[in-house]
Amino acid sequence: MTRVLGALVLSVALLGTPATAAERRTPVVEAVERATPSVVTIETEVAQASPFSMFYGPQRGSSAGSGVIIDSDGVVLTNAHVVEGALSIAVHTQDGRTWPAVVLAMESELDLAVLRLQGASGLPEIEMADSDALLLGEPAIAIGNPYGLGLTVSTGIVSSVRRDVEIRSGLYQSYIQTDAAINPGNSGGALVNIDGALIGINTAIRADAEGIGFAIPVNRARKIAEDMLAYGDVRAPWLGMAVSDIHPRRLAGTPLAKGAVLVSRVWSGGPAARAGLAPGDVLFRIDGRPVASRADLNAYLAARRPGAEVTLGILRDDRVLELRLTSTDLSAESSRAAVRDILGVAATPLRAGVRIDRLDPNGTFARAGLRPGDVVLAADGQALSGQGALEEAVRRARARHRGSLLLTVQRGQQRGMLEVGL
Repeated sequence: MTRVLGALVLSVALLGTPATAAERRTPVVEAVERATPSVVTIETEVAQASPFSMFYGPQRGSSAGSGVIIDSDGVVLTNAHVVEGALSIAVHTQDGRTWPAVVLAMESELDLAVLRLQGASGLPEIEMADSDALLLGEPAIAIGNPYGLGLTVSTGIVSSVRRDVEIRSGLYQSYIQTDAAINPGNSGGALVNIDGALIGINTAIRADAEGIGFAIPVNRARKIAEDMLAYGDVRAPWLGMAVSDIHPRRLAGTPLAKGAVLVSRVWSGGPAARAGLAPGDVLFRIDGRPVASRADLNAYLAARRPGAEVTLGILRDDRVLELRLTSTDLSAESSRAAVRDILGVAATPLRAGVRIDRLDPNGTFARAGLRPGDVVLAADGQALSGQGALEEAVRRARARHRGSLLLTVQRGQQRGMLEVGL
């Protein structure tokens, strides 16, 4: 009996012994310690509608989000919706310092933005993993600033490695899905693996989500960030054609009810022309994935590099065809040539915009109704500072598989919008 009581006392004593620091230092704790210094809190000031604005001027509000340091010289990757429309941006690092920040580049459709912390250097940049090598069920750790509460860690697993989510009508993106809690304010923060390496950029895209979180895979985020830093834009594969959305009502009750796009133009000598595509073809699939809209097509291509081979599923005269093509990039020279063909003009750069001095009567501008003396102020909402800016606007529109450019034109005291075919 004495021996039994002694064993019971010893067991109770062992159960009551606190775990040592070494025993509590789990792989999750170590992963968080490695990743946390690279996760930042982002505070923005935004304009706010107010009935008192007419008396006191524009009113300001604030919002908060998260970001990840991807370069020690103060380059931060975050979601575009965290900083879109910000009047000012302040970034707080985990060592207690605050840095003013500016947006270097932003891609709203892909919900990614790159910031520069002014005057920063020697910051801890995060290690990046290979998101294409993720395993279903492996640990996932979300780090960010949910609801402005400050640094918060939540854990879970990788629930899906490739979950297509419609983020707005006709635009799908492939995300990592996790059951680690991702709430507003977590947006732009880090999703890391058990080694503390970045596997995704957390994105709070479902306000009604409970127990479901999404993250942009780091391989896609890194490629897009590198493009934006190098070029100020995403350099995606160009297919050599323009496409336009098809209204969902026209597709209702057909096998293409989830969406498709119409090939409206094929540029001679381009990849699509070499592969045999023609205007009037209906593109409904790329690399086995449905194409719901032009934005959806461009979002898929943004993660790939010019020169990539793609397989297109098209519908032509009630026949389904599969065509393979090798994509390309649009060079600056091709953009300049395109502008010469499109304008058919002699133009003079002004302080604001480009003045048309002479028009080729057979040029696109003349056919669109422009006249000598007209001033082209902006293209697709972007102010023009000269011929080079117009060339870049043409390149960007073509690169996004659009067949036209929307110009802001001033004629005398009148100003209006004009769509010009490319």
